[in-house]
Amino acid sequence: MKTSILNRSFSTREKGLILALVIVLLVAAYYFLVVRNVAETQEANAAALEEVQSEIDVQLAMAQVRTRMQAELDELGTLERLPEVAVYDNLKNVLAELNTILEQTKSFNIVFSEPEVEGETVRRIADVTFTASSYEDAFSVIEQMQNGRYRCDVTDFALVATLAADGSATAVNATLKATYFETTNGAQTLNGLVEKTAS
Repeated sequence: MKTSILNRSFSTREKGLILALVIVLLVAAYYFLVVRNVAETQEANAAALEEVQSEIDVQLAMAQVRTRMQAELDELGTLERLPEVAVYDNLKNVLAELNTILEQTKSFNIVFSEPEVEGETVRRIADVTFTASSYEDAFSVIEQMQNGRYRCDVTDFALVATLAADGSATAVNATLKATYFETTNGAQTLNGLVEKTAS
């Protein structure tokens, strides 16, 4: 007659081994289901936190760059004060501005060369001579031309003074080139333009 292993009583040693096996299984289950899961979650959270911190650092760096660029733009002044690159043909407005600036001089003369086009950029060069009462007045006129409403570069200027016996200037004769810039973008006509020749 066979005896079932389940019907017999376990010895103390067998009970100890079963108890030890149950404890090992519980510890393993606890490790894999709790400890390891918590560790993996912490690692994932740490990686996510590091990624978020990297994004924050990038955003902070970008904010600093934007702040620095804005400060530099503020130093340059507002766009409203920038000279205008007018659409060709802006000769009438340029003449009106020059007449307004130069009417404070004793005398003046303006001679325009043919406007030259290169790509969409038109250069209108004027040879200007004028006589002012003093160096300060002459420099004031040049500054007004350079910083006028329409984009202008003043180059090749020379000042020659007529001196009184005490050494003070009685008149200052000025010669200069004023290059006004225009654009063909949006122009109604391109009549009068000549292609810029290679120098």
